[in-house]
Amino acid sequence: MARRSSSSSGFMAELKERIISEARVLESPGERTPTGIRGFDELVRGGLFRGATYLLSGVSGAGKSIFCLEFLYRGAAEYGEPGLYVSLEEHLDSILRNARNFRWDMKSLIDRQMLVLLDLSAVAVGERALSLNPDMFALDGLYTTIETAVKEGGIKRVVLDPISVLFLQYGNVGVVRRELNVISGMLKRHGCTSIFVTETEHGKPSITRFGVEEFMADGVFILYWEPEGEKRSRYIEIYKMRGSSHYEGKKRFSVTDNGIVILY
Repeated sequence: MARRSSSSSGFMAELKERIISEARVLESPGERTPTGIRGFDELVRGGLFRGATYLLSGVSGAGKSIFCLEFLYRGAAEYGEPGLYVSLEEHLDSILRNARNFRWDMKSLIDRQMLVLLDLSAVAVGERALSLNPDMFALDGLYTTIETAVKEGGIKRVVLDPISVLFLQYGNVGVVRRELNVISGMLKRHGCTSIFVTETEHGKPSITRFGVEEFMADGVFILYWEPEGEKRSRYIEIYKMRGSSHYEGKKRFSVTDNGIVILY
């Protein structure tokens, strides 16, 4: 009975702390941090709320990783906010290779520890499908891994990319959702503005792959592309922005050699 009481007490304390941290975000709606992505901050009326958690959803190739990298890069280079990129699927060498397509001095930020890249990416195990590297962390250790990096680096912006890997790896949607909620609460308490990345399947109406990811977020942004003749165009939609008005409808955007530009 004592063990059950202790566990219940710990859960209630965690829940209370998370509720307080979320309330603090909503009580100070004027405290925003610009993403630095050209044209995006106008869509959300001035930037993201500091300490809030956002969900970025979209089909493959829509530009999710580029959006997240630029969010971290602009934060570190232009606003002095150290960033943490947690990769759960794509290897860091691939991420950095993609970043070289832009005029961003990523190396300088990494050398100065203004940008921390944490590789917890998928690995092939024999003939099995890709799965998370068990030598790096278990699901219940992801919280500690991220919090340690946040504390040591004074991190203010976090990207977790993609959380859909966790749902695929561990199967139990309820457990993964609960753990991500706990991680989100921890990041809020540390004052981190965070983006969790998820995927949706092309041609399906749902905004997320598993139908639960959007409920843990203070805002949801959707990236997608549509064929236009022989080409395809990218679009962004602000699906949800808790505590703030926002642009309603989709906006076309392009990817230039200096990052994303929302087209007006």
